[in-house]
Amino acid sequence: MDRKVCLYIESQEKFGYKKIATFVKENFGLSTRIIKLKETIVKTKGLLLDPVNTSRLFEKIKLTKDAVDITISDKLIATYEEVDKRLHLRAAIFGYPSVISTSGIVEAPAKPKEYYLAKQKYSLFKAWEFKEKEVKQKFKDRFIDYHDPRLTEVLKGYVAQAIFFELTGNPFCENKSCRLFNAHWQEDLLKAQVKPGKFCKFHKAELKKIKGREKK
Repeated sequence: MDRKVCLYIESQEKFGYKKIATFVKENFGLSTRIIKLKETIVKTKGLLLDPVNTSRLFEKIKLTKDAVDITISDKLIATYEEVDKRLHLRAAIFGYPSVISTSGIVEAPAKPKEYYLAKQKYSLFKAWEFKEKEVKQKFKDRFIDYHDPRLTEVLKGYVAQAIFFELTGNPFCENKSCRLFNAHWQEDLLKAQVKPGKFCKFHKAELKKIKGREKK
């Protein structure tokens, strides 16, 4: 098979896309094409992702058939959940194409509880704008922030999830130490993607199967 991964980049921030391409090749046996978009294709209604218009615009710029199509955007995106009748921010929404939000990586998974307690305390005394930098510095090892050098490493995991979604229909793993773990807390995100930043035993075996199929 000659399947490729196509990364459509509409994010203004620079990340290590070549490192991501190497990661994809080493783990999935797939080549990656990186396409910088001149105009955004990820459309939202407020924060709510508009999948219909996003897919419509994507069809106009899609480069190749039988590719794993992933758009990386800095736009904040959300989905509406019927269970609690409210919007939920998302780091990624898998579909056609899959959309990974770099802002969502920062904002969607929750920061440590101590961070919110500190923010609440300083906000009560109208001192948050003076203390925010100090508090973020204190907890910097426990969450991802904007312009964080670890974002490229975290992006690898979300790209892997998007590829698994396309190839198997299941992007997630219940193992907190696997890159496919669907983290709802920043600390869990860092554990899955940065320390150790590996796949679990089961998904390593799945990757071998995928690489074997792609060589045929």
